[in-house]
Amino acid sequence: MTIGAGAGLRDASELARRSLLRTRRAPRTLVLAALLPLLLLLVFGYVLGGSVAVPGYLDFLVPGVLVQAVTLTAGLGAANVAVDVRRGMVDRFRTLPVGSAAVLTGATAADLVRLAVTVTAGAAAGVIAGWRVDGGPAAAAAGFGLLLLSGYALTWASLLLALHARNPGTARRMVYACLIPLAFVSGAVAPTDPMPWWLRPLAEANPVTLTAAALRGLWSGAPGTGLSAYPLALLWPLAVLLLAVPLARRRYRRTVP
Repeated sequence: MTIGAGAGLRDASELARRSLLRTRRAPRTLVLAALLPLLLLLVFGYVLGGSVAVPGYLDFLVPGVLVQAVTLTAGLGAANVAVDVRRGMVDRFRTLPVGSAAVLTGATAADLVRLAVTVTAGAAAGVIAGWRVDGGPAAAAAGFGLLLLSGYALTWASLLLALHARNPGTARRMVYACLIPLAFVSGAVAPTDPMPWWLRPLAEANPVTLTAAALRGLWSGAPGTGLSAYPLALLWPLAVLLLAVPLARRRYRRTVP
C-alpha cells in the first residue's frame, strides 16, 4: 500500500509520541540522558582535569563532553524497535496502513528528543561551571545544530545494528560495543598528541574528534577558527544518514515478514 507523505508524517509523529509515552512510564532513559553530560563533565573536568595540560581547559572540555554525551545517548533507544519486533507489536502495525519509514522515523524522532535533553543539560552544566559561547548567536546555533545532526545520524546507525540483533539485550550490547570506543578513543576531552603512535591516527580520524574540533572553533569566537573542521564534521553525519536510513528500512522489512 502506498502511503502519502502527509499520512506518513502523521504516522511517524504518532509513533514518536508512543515512544515518548513509554519513556514517561519508564523515565530512566530520559534521566540518564540528562545526567550523562553532567557525570562526564564532573569526571573529566574536576576529577581528571588537573592532569590535562590545556590552557582554558573548560572551553576545550565542554564541546568534547557534549559530543561524547550525544554519542552515547544516541544508543539509548536503539533496542526499542527490536523489543517491538520480538514482542509482535510490529505485526500489529502491519495490519494498519503504516509504512516501515513511519515506524523507524517515529522511533528516531523520539531519540532526537532525548538528544535535545542531553544537549540542554550539558550546556546548562557548562554555563554553571563558567563556560560561555563567544562566537555569537549564529555560531551557537550552528554548533548545537551540528550536535543534534550528529546524534540523529548515530541513532539511525544504532537502529540498524539493533535490527541485526537476535534480542534486545544483544542489541544494546552491539550498539554500545561500537559507541563507547567511538566516544572515548577520540580527542574529545584531551589532545591527541600524547597518545601512542598506533592510537593517535585512530583518534584523529574519529568523527567525534572532528565534531569536537569544529565546535571549539565555532564557539571560541576567534575569526576563522573551526571553519576547516566544520565541513568534515557536517559531512560525516550526512553520509551516515544516506547509508543507514535505507539499510535500516530494508533490514526492517526483512525482519518483519
